[in-house]
Parts: sequence; C-alpha cells; structure tokens
Amino acid sequence: MDYILGVDGGGTKTMIAVAGLDGEIIIERSIGSINFKSIGVEGALKNFIFGINSVIKELESNDSKPYFKSACFGLAGLNTSYDKVVFVKIILNDTITPYLNLQRAVLCNDTVIGLAAGSMNKNRVIVIGGTGANCYGINEEGNEAKANGWDYILGDEGSGISMGFKTLRAVMQAYDGRGEDTLLTEKVFEFLNINSVDELNRWTYDEVFSKDRFASLSLPLCITAEMGDKVAIKILKEEAEEVIKNISAVVKRLHLEEKEFDLVFVGNNFKCIKYFHKIIVKKLKDSFPKINLIPLTGKPVIGAIRLALESLAPKN
Repeated sequence: MDYILGVDGGGTKTMIAVAGLDGEIIIERSIGSINFKSIGVEGALKNFIFGINSVIKELESNDSKPYFKSACFGLAGLNTSYDKVVFVKIILNDTITPYLNLQRAVLCNDTVIGLAAGSMNKNRVIVIGGTGANCYGINEEGNEAKANGWDYILGDEGSGISMGFKTLRAVMQAYDGRGEDTLLTEKVFEFLNINSVDELNRWTYDEVFSKDRFASLSLPLCITAEMGDKVAIKILKEEAEEVIKNISAVVKRLHLEEKEFDLVFVGNNFKCIKYFHKIIVKKLKDSFPKINLIPLTGKPVIGAIRLALESLAPKN
C-alpha cells in the first residue's frame, strides 16, 4: 500500500509521521534527535533507524509491504552542501530505501517544513526562536532566502542559547563587579536549584554540553525582565533586535518590503511577551505595513507531509 512520509528532525527531538495519499496522518512517532551536529553521525543514524523501523513494523502489521510514494525530511542543521552529504547517509540508509521512492524524497532545512505547516501563501516567511534562531522565506516567483541558522558559534543570535549565554555572563559580571547588580543571580540560582557561583561553574562546565540546558535559561531571563530588572531587559531587547535583523534580511532579499506576506512565528522564545515578542511585532509592523503575523499552531511535521504531497502533483 502507498503512503506519504514526513519527518521533522529538530535540534533535540524528531517527529515521524505517516499519512495516506489523502494527507490524513495515520501514524505519529516521537524519537530522539537525528541531528549529527548535536549527537554525532552514529547517534543520529541509530535514532533514525530505530524510529523508522518501529513505523515500518506498525505498517507491516496491516500491510505486507508498505511503500512511501513520496517523503519529505525537514532537518535542523542542514545548511551546507557538506551537511546534505552527511544527512543523505543518515536518512537514505539501507533500512529505509527498500520502502522509499528515491525520486520523490526531499531533504530540506526544518524551516522549510515549518513554513509549509504555517502558511502556503505565495509570499511567506518563517522565523524560528527556540534553542536556535533561523529565518527562511519564499516569494511568488519561487525565490528562496534564509538568514542565520548557523548554530551557536557562527550565529544563533536571537535564540534561546544566545539568551542563556548572556544571562550567565551577566551573573558572573555582577559577581566580579564588572557589571551591574541584577536579579538574574537570584532567579538563575532558584531555577537551577543551586546556591553559589561555585555550583554555577560546575553546572556550566562539569556536565555534558547540551544546548537545551543553556537555552532553558531564557525562562528565568524573561521572568526577571518582567520584574523590571534592567540587565535582563537589556539582554532581551538586544536579542529582539537580532530577530528583527534576521527577518529583515530575508524580507529584503525576497523584495517583499511593500508586498503582502505571511510571517510565521515558531518557538518558545516568542512566549516572552513584553520585552521580546511585542518589541519584534511593533518594529516589523512599522517596517513592513502589509505583513500578516501568524503563530504556528500546527506541528511542523504537517508541513513535511504537505510538501511530500505537493511533490506528487503534476507539473504545469
């Protein structure tokens, strides 16, 4: 029997969905990360094989030989030609290829499927503000543009991990007397259930590095800003400006400044309203008067299913 396969390979977890040819999802499976930049190639391959095997076995319980007529894989970290070579090895492995139509298998950055999940209008842009930061768009001529998404060393300004790093540095600057006193010290200690800078140092360096751990500090940062802390407010305003830069770069490259377009917001950072989300919205409305602001309410994996189905449509 023929099916559609959609995969949302985010930075920290992966969602696999199977749909019928009508687009109705019949299986959803959540597994660990398949981002080799986060867990290595072997770890990513192991997770993906485990997940796809479980899906295939469920389909085989009702069908002797399921076949994915088309598939779309949205992958965090797929930014360069080298990235694609590595992801092809992970995704198009010997476990899945017997069940897959390789002529209708699309690998793309996860922003592409997120955008398809939020809007299919002719002019559309997505901005991601979660652990990482990314922006991608497409216009009515089919031209594409992206900004950021270069991970936490080369980019990710406006992300949770960037907020987390700045929060930790503000705490240490206050401790040393190099910076202003801030409520962030108290709030970060409460959030991490620690009592001293020595414990903070161990939390930072002695545990296995995880982008999620540092990005989680965006929560006490937001709480502290809402309490009126000047240092926290300054950090959030700086990160909001970075998000605006990401969006503006994509909008200008697509020549959408004076055109109507949808902007889809994705990520927990946009739940920080007063000193982050509201600042971004106001600046964008002032700069781009025909913008339509849309929070993503559906799952990004739905966008993968939509794009996989789109690949089956006859070409004009």
